[in-house]
Amino acid sequence: MQPQLTEGQPEMTPGSIFPYVMPTPAMLPDDRTGWTLDPGRAALLVLNLQRRFLRELDQEGAPVDELLANVGRLVDAAHSAGVPVVHSVPAGERGPAPTGRPSGPPTDRNGTDGEAFDERVMPRTGDTVLTSRKYSAFARTRLDSRLRDLRRDQVVVVGLFARVGVLMTAADAWVEDLEPFVVADAIADVSAGSHEFALEWVADTCGAVTSTDGVAAAFDPAVPAAKAV
Repeated sequence: MQPQLTEGQPEMTPGSIFPYVMPTPAMLPDDRTGWTLDPGRAALLVLNLQRRFLRELDQEGAPVDELLANVGRLVDAAHSAGVPVVHSVPAGERGPAPTGRPSGPPTDRNGTDGEAFDERVMPRTGDTVLTSRKYSAFARTRLDSRLRDLRRDQVVVVGLFARVGVLMTAADAWVEDLEPFVVADAIADVSAGSHEFALEWVADTCGAVTSTDGVAAAFDPAVPAAKAV
């Protein structure tokens, strides 16, 4: 039965009633790959962290602050370890929205550019920024050749959206004979169900699912590899 609203009471969205939290390491699917993340082989791939998408997730009750904090932490760790950072951004409004519904105009009512990055995950000097025209960051881009030029055969995937961009990018990485690592608490979607589905699917089919702590440890030369990912 749906709850009845009294006169003058604001209508709440499902996201505001049922916010979800990031998965903990104990909640992650079992690893079937046996891969070990190596900072000398890895690149960090950041997907779709533009403000217009982050606003949409925030409205749905997704853990946006934790997402940005964890991605920012991994970007810092990657730069410290000499791991290349690649940002993938969508090509405007072409095609359906990743959530299956319009994601809003590129510019918000205050004039802020919705295509801009949050300052916590802003591309830095030396980073690569690619424009994707499909959900996968590999489709119709030079991502694969860029990774080959960098001599990197592992990709650490973070960002949005778990059930489309993250999932399809991880699958395409595997098709290209790369080893994808999806960071469970550094991705997000509009619901916990979509988030969980992506993690289970990747673990079952094409990649490793890990945590921010695990990747940060793997990128830290002071941490023995056996204690990292």
